[in-house]
Amino acid sequence: MAKQLPAATRHFYRFLGLHSFLIGLFPFFIPVFLWRHGYTPGEISAFIAITGAGFVLTLWLWDRMAKTLPLNVIIATSFLIETALLVSVFLDEQPGFLVLFALLNGIYNCFFWITQRALFFETLTDANTGKQFGNFQVVVVIIVKTGVLFGGLLLDKAGYLSIFLLSVLIGFLGMLSFFLHSRPMELPARLRKDPPLKFRDVLHFRDKHGSRPVFLLDGPFLFLESYFWMISLFLLAHESFWKLGALVVLLGLSFSLLFYLIKNRIDQMPVQRVYTIAVAGYCISWLMRATVDDQLSLGWLFSTLILITFCTSFFRLAFNKRFFDLARQTTAHRYLLLKSYCSQAFIALSFGIVAAILQVSANLGPSFLQTSYVVAAILAPIYLFYHQPEK
Repeated sequence: MAKQLPAATRHFYRFLGLHSFLIGLFPFFIPVFLWRHGYTPGEISAFIAITGAGFVLTLWLWDRMAKTLPLNVIIATSFLIETALLVSVFLDEQPGFLVLFALLNGIYNCFFWITQRALFFETLTDANTGKQFGNFQVVVVIIVKTGVLFGGLLLDKAGYLSIFLLSVLIGFLGMLSFFLHSRPMELPARLRKDPPLKFRDVLHFRDKHGSRPVFLLDGPFLFLESYFWMISLFLLAHESFWKLGALVVLLGLSFSLLFYLIKNRIDQMPVQRVYTIAVAGYCISWLMRATVDDQLSLGWLFSTLILITFCTSFFRLAFNKRFFDLARQTTAHRYLLLKSYCSQAFIALSFGIVAAILQVSANLGPSFLQTSYVVAAILAPIYLFYHQPEK
């Protein structure tokens, strides 16, 4: 008989699977949705800044809800917020839409990512952080890409209403599945017993691992990957949602086997050497992004995109292994929350500055995207200041 997974692991993968598919259906397309609807790089930067601010404010609330409320309620709230995010899309072109949409996006990101990290952390041991994060990445790639393929087709062929109805149905069924338990589900005990973080705890946070500067840096990089780079791919796909979805799925399939082999070995490989190679590859990936355009031959373009995808994913695997190893050796769940506070606050600040600059200058369009990739390549070596855990 097959060994049954622990309850915490089952909860994690069910939560991850449902939300990953929902993210693929529409939230994945938010940056290109905004671009298609005529929002400028400056307005999209403002959207990102407000999203970061919404995340930080919600994290303060989430941290306090997690001390007193069952996991069922936290998960139900995440599905309800995702529905509210989808409803807000119908207000497009109304005054204040972009601010409301961005705030709800930040609130949803907080409830999904923080709950996910808290549950994922409970599946780790001292010897398997790389493998477990690799498994997590593989699951996310498969499920998100499936949602992306459906979402792209529905957006182009059937319109947004079809996405809305399908997402609400899945969200309702998912929420119901978490409530059908004989007793309330609880978040991890270590998370519940720690006192809530205060903003001064975040402001005074320092450690010997270089965590703070890297946390600040990582927030903007995540949005460069998921927003600006996605717009670049959208332009390569001739602004077609389903072609973008197909391209993203094809890229995911092309590197998945190699990535699968690496994630099973990363826990036995020389930690610092792997991390240094991963950061170097990440720097190169940003330089390659700056050279990508539709003038390249199809073979060269696709090979470049595969290499960018692999370098980025390999870096994320190495970086998150280091992050979760440090979390296990330091303050556990508090470390997870400190990372989000720092990253999201700097997202709000940095993209707010970018939005202000773009607002008073001419819209640069795609050339602004390429410039941002060169800047990212210059700044990426800062990740090398993130020191590995002590033996």
